[in-house]
Order: sequence, then C-alpha cells, then structure tokens
Amino acid sequence: MTEERYAAVSIHPRAIIPFQCKMKGLFLMGAAASALIVACTPPATTSRIPATEIPRPTPPLVLPPFQMDSSLAVDRVPPFQQTPMIAWGPPPEGVTHPERVRTYDLQHQMTTIRFDWPRQAVVGTTTLTVAGLPDAAPLANLVVDAGDMTFKSVAAGSTALKYDYDGRALTVHLATPLLSGKSTAITIEYDGVNRTKGAYFRPAKHIVWTQGETEDNHFWVPTYDFPNDKTTWEFYIWTAKGERALSNGRLAGSRTVGDSIEWHWVLDKPASTYLMTTVVGKYTLLQDKPWRNVPIGYWTYPDSVDAAWRGFAKTPQAVDVFSRKTGVPYPWSKYDQIVIPEFQYGGMENVTATSQNDAEILHPAWSEPQANSVGLMAHELGHQWYGDLLTTRDWGDVWLNEGFATFMEQVFREEDLGVDEGAMDRLGAQEQTIEADRRARRPIVWSKWVNDPIEVFFSGHIYPKGATILQMLRHQLGDDLFWKAMNHYTTAHAYGNVVTDDLRKAFEETTGKSYKAFFDQWVYGAGFPVFQVSSLYDRAAGRLVITAKEVQPRDSLTGFFDVDVDVEARTDSGIVRFMVPVRNGTGEAGTNLKAVPRSIRWDKGNWILDLTDFPRTTGMLRYQLIYDDDVLGRIEAVDLLAQRPADQAALTGLIHATRNDKFWAVRARAVDAIGIWGSDSSRATIAPMQSVTNALVAATRDPDPRVRQEAATALGRLTLTGTAARDVNIRLREIARMDRSLIVRGAALASDILIEKNAALPLAKQMMAAEVWQNVIRAPAINALRAVGTPEALQLVQQFAPAAQ
Repeated sequence: MTEERYAAVSIHPRAIIPFQCKMKGLFLMGAAASALIVACTPPATTSRIPATEIPRPTPPLVLPPFQMDSSLAVDRVPPFQQTPMIAWGPPPEGVTHPERVRTYDLQHQMTTIRFDWPRQAVVGTTTLTVAGLPDAAPLANLVVDAGDMTFKSVAAGSTALKYDYDGRALTVHLATPLLSGKSTAITIEYDGVNRTKGAYFRPAKHIVWTQGETEDNHFWVPTYDFPNDKTTWEFYIWTAKGERALSNGRLAGSRTVGDSIEWHWVLDKPASTYLMTTVVGKYTLLQDKPWRNVPIGYWTYPDSVDAAWRGFAKTPQAVDVFSRKTGVPYPWSKYDQIVIPEFQYGGMENVTATSQNDAEILHPAWSEPQANSVGLMAHELGHQWYGDLLTTRDWGDVWLNEGFATFMEQVFREEDLGVDEGAMDRLGAQEQTIEADRRARRPIVWSKWVNDPIEVFFSGHIYPKGATILQMLRHQLGDDLFWKAMNHYTTAHAYGNVVTDDLRKAFEETTGKSYKAFFDQWVYGAGFPVFQVSSLYDRAAGRLVITAKEVQPRDSLTGFFDVDVDVEARTDSGIVRFMVPVRNGTGEAGTNLKAVPRSIRWDKGNWILDLTDFPRTTGMLRYQLIYDDDVLGRIEAVDLLAQRPADQAALTGLIHATRNDKFWAVRARAVDAIGIWGSDSSRATIAPMQSVTNALVAATRDPDPRVRQEAATALGRLTLTGTAARDVNIRLREIARMDRSLIVRGAALASDILIEKNAALPLAKQMMAAEVWQNVIRAPAINALRAVGTPEALQLVQQFAPAAQ
C-alpha cells in the first residue's frame, strides 16, 4: 500500500532536514592553497585501512582555477554546533498486539457476490475450505471474521450448522470436530447493508471498490482476515450489463444472465486474504504489450484513455527490471492496474490487481514532470514480490512489505532516470526518516497501536527507513552479492509468510557473515547516528586524518552504530578515497595526499542514515558545489552554504549554482536557498537584494519547470520596493500568462498576489475562473489571497475556495 504521498505538483527542492556542518577542520583553501588553520586536537593512532587513490586522467584533467573572493582571504572553519542536532520524539502511543494465533488453515475460498446500490449493500455466498493444523487438537468451533453482517444460512454441504455471532466474528459449531490434516467446507450466505468499511460505493462515477489492508476485507466477505495464512480463491462477481468487474488472478470466463453479467476470476496461487479485491464499474480495459506472455492491463474511465496510457506507460519496463534484479520472474498469472475514485491511499497492491488513486495516476501531459505517477506505479508493482509473493506474518514486521516496495521504487527510478535521480530518492527517504524520529522515535519492527494496525504504517518509519536499511546493505555488499542475498530470501519464502529474522538469515547464509549487530542496531533498535567529524591536514607530511565521534542521545532504544564510512578528498593531484571505521562511538583514519585537499566528503554518496556536524570553510564548500561528481555532495554544499547568512562568498556560490549546475534539483535547491536569504530585508547590506532578484528572475527561464516553479515561488518571498518590485511584478505576470506549465503559472500568480496585493486581484480573478486540473492555479492563489488578508482578497477567496477543495 502507498500513503497518499505523491502530491501531484510537489517538487521538494529543499530537504526536510538541512544537512548540518560537516567538519571540525583546519584548513583554508585559497587560489594559492597556502594558508592552513589547525582547529582540532592532535590525532591518536591512525587506521591502517588503505586509501584508494584515483589518479588524474591521461591527458591530465585541468580544473579551472578556483576564483576566491576577497572575503575568502580569512575563510575560517566554523565551530561545532552548540545545540543538539536531534531530540528524539516520544514513541507512538499504543499497546502491544501479539500475532494472531491460527486455529485452522484456510485452503481455498469461493465467493459469489453482487453489490446492491440502493441499500449500499454487499450480498454474497462464500464457501471456505479449511483444514486442521498439523499436530493440533480436534477443532469443534470454526471462527470466521465477518463484520456487521446478517446470515441467511451457514451449512456444511446440505447440513445446516449452528453458529454464534457478535458483529465481528462468526463462530460456527462444526457437526464433527475437525481433525489435524483433515479438511471440511462450510458455506455462508450473507448480507451486509450500509457498508462504511471494506466495500465503498462511489456514486459520482457509479463505481464500487473494496479495500482490505489491514483487516477490512471481512466487512464485505467472511474470511480469515489476518496476514499469517495464505490461500487460493475465486470470485463470481455479478454486474449490470455495460459494467466490468476486476478481481485477482486470471479471468476464467464471463456469461450473460438476463440483465446481468457474471465474471469468474480465479487466483490459483496462494496469497493472504487482505489482498482480495473487487472493483465494479464502467471501465475501458487497455492491454499493453505482455511481459513474457504475462498479460498487462490498465483499467480506466472511458474519457481518460490517454491519461491512463501516460500514467501506466512504464509498467512493462518496471516488470522487467524487478524480474531481472531479483532473479525471480514476475510470479503471477497477470498484472492489472485499475484507477478508482476517492481512494484514501495512493495505491493498494491487491495481488495481480492493483488499485490506484485516480488523482495520482491520471494527469495531463503539461503537468509533468511535477505530476508523475512512475513512483507510485513502481511501488505497487514492487509489492507483487514483497507484500504479495512474500508477505509479513504479522503487522509488526510490515516494513518487509512497505520498506521493500519503497526500495524497489528507488531501484526503478535509478534504472529509469539515472543515478542522480536515484540518489535524490535515497536522500528523500533519509530525510523523512529523520523527521519521523523527531516526531516519534521507534524501531521499524513495531507491534503497538491504539485502534488499528494501520497506525503502524504511517508514523513515517516503515516506508523510508526500511528502504534506507536495504540501501545501506546494498552499498556494503555491492550490487552482485546484495541481489544474490535478495534472491535467496525471495525464493526461500515464495508464496509464504516472513518475519524480519528470515531476512537476516538469508543475508547471513548468502554472505557467510553475521548480521546480528546490524539488525540489532538498525532494525530492532531505533534512531540513527549523529556524528561530529573533524579533519587534520599536516601539510609537511602530506597526510589527512579524519576523526569522528557519535553524539546522539543514547538509551535502551538507541545505542552506538558500528559503520564503515566512505571519505573522499579532492585535490589538484587527483581524488583519494578511504574508509573510516566507527566502532563503539568513535572512529579515525587517515591517508596520504599529494596535494592540499580542496574538498572533503564524509559518507561519500550519502548511503548512511545519519546527521553529521562537519565544519568546513566556505571556500571548501564552494569548491564541492562546483566539482563534486555526486549530486548529493552538491546538495549538501547548497544546504551548508545556505546556513551562512552573513557570508557574501556563500551567496555568490549559491547564485552560481542556480545558473550552472547540470542537475535540476541542485538548481532548485539553490534557488530556494537564495529566495529564503533574500526574504530577510535585514541582510540587504550583506546579500545585495539586486543580485538575488536577478538570479531568481533568471531562474524563471530555466528549462526545467520544477526550477521555474521554485523561482516563481521564491520571488514572492522577497521584500521589494520601487523599481525592483515593478520589474519583478512584470516578470511574474508574464510567467502567469505565458509559461508552458500551468503549475508554474499558478506559482507565479500566487507570488504576484503576495507582492502586489489588491493590485493583483483583476488578474487573479481572471485566471482563477478557469477550470484547471487539480486546481493548480486556484489553490496557490487562494493561499496567497488569505496571506494578503484584505477584505477584497478574502472576498475572492470566498468566491473560489469551495471549487478548489
């Protein structure tokens, strides 16, 4: 399942958590690289782990001279931060819920069902074939989950059975006790009126859809409703003529009966019952090219065919990537995706038949790349392996579903769009995890909740932290060995249930190494390391030493984290990489350099979930922003320079990045940084407003609409008067009327309102009158009008606010 987190027009140009300083250091890099400042204690014995020197290319790479501003002549290393970088939030509320104890094995279920619109009811007959568990005592009573239903009959064959019902569970008294290894079948005729859970009637499009996760399927079909059992099933679904019905597995047949059509769907490989689904409505079925004879279909509304092709287009490619990476070919008979209206989540991985929120999938071409459904598509597809083929045995281990699907989503983004985009996905997951622990720290294996196990899903941990843990393992092992371990885990537990320890054992059996400490720290423990890092460069000896100390608050949930951290030093003689092993809270290592370091990266690639205070000079960070080949290194430099509001050289570096960085996210991040900088009028003497304004106006012409959107938004934060305000308003109005992206137009209109206030109202009224997808013009304009707060502005809000909701 996916949270409704794929906001159609969000771009996240700035990290949720700004990366803090990285280095208690000691050097000054100028044009002559002549000054040296020592700002840490002498090192103890250094590590003997060898460094890897990356020689200069042949012919030698000639780096352009690094132009140092006059202000950098006294470029100093700042001190460590005085305030703690993290304060853990209290754990989520709740009590421990142990795994449900099974008393029987559900082996197969056959259901005939129809949906009664006038009564908002589900009417059906279901037959459950069950068997006694191995070595179990004879079972006299069979408990079936059934929510808020009435029953016409309960029988075994032609024999009526007595039963008790409390509104949640149907207790069937068997005529003969069920013995271990023996099976029996019971048939239940039922009716459920006024459904508010499980089955959802959506009259606007006359569509009925069901949603099972976590334990809601028993509100529309009596069943065993917990993930620790797997079964096969089939549905006979009755619809009106002109409607279609989708369910799990293969379509075994359909037939017309009077004014109705009966659709017969069969899932012939076992899955957990929360993955059962039924959707009924007037749909158009689009068939994409099959993957190795596996049919791939997209179910959409008749008026949304083009948008559905756009939203689902990369599905065959993703099936191929996941099959190749895992070494496990797509494991089901077909793969359908269906858009459904008014869905409370982004998507739901019903086995072979994923439900997708229509607002997340169906979007116009002009809304890309801000509106992009590829991540959602890949996430739910990843579940067909991790969540459906392998399913958590208990909700406390549900990160094995959601963390894995988020990881697969990241894998596809990297394969599809390149390593920079993949790196940004990894960074986003780390930032979400850090924010989650600020709110409510907990391990990702967690079985506590108040009312519903769905609470475990959306604390902000299992999706991003689960993916981040897998990325750390991938980096440690390398792709070949990592995917070998993943294949072992996947094949060993195919069509079964798993707990976290199954994953640990699979990695140990593949690598021959113990992963107990890793899982104790990262999975069963909570939090993450917070490092204070310092560097010492001995110019005479040509030696660089890096020292690290963990300073995170420690308690019974969070201790020290043993990690091996990649460090990269860039010099005029080439690049040197080495590793710092951190054990029991401290680490130190060094390497010889042929030249003074121009920049130093702690955790090259940002693979480790951490916060780091590593102070470095502005000159070093500017060099990193220009020359680091890792997009996350340049992002880090942007964030650190943005924290230096009194430093003209930092601003100059950020403005340079808004124009010259090759990757859109770095440009957007830098645009956001200078926009925040320019919003503070007290900085005008330090950060000339004109240079900020000019850079933002130039960024409104960036080829990437995400950068243009950020620039248009940033202009609205500036404190401008006179000619500068007039020139910006002219540009914002031009963007609002002419930009190729309506999302950018909406951002420009909102900024124009913030600057011009009532003078912007005629243009606002004209533009807000248009009906535009997802209200990408009305919604930001309404927010701006509310911020302006004049009677005239609020009157316009009243006129358009209901339509924008």
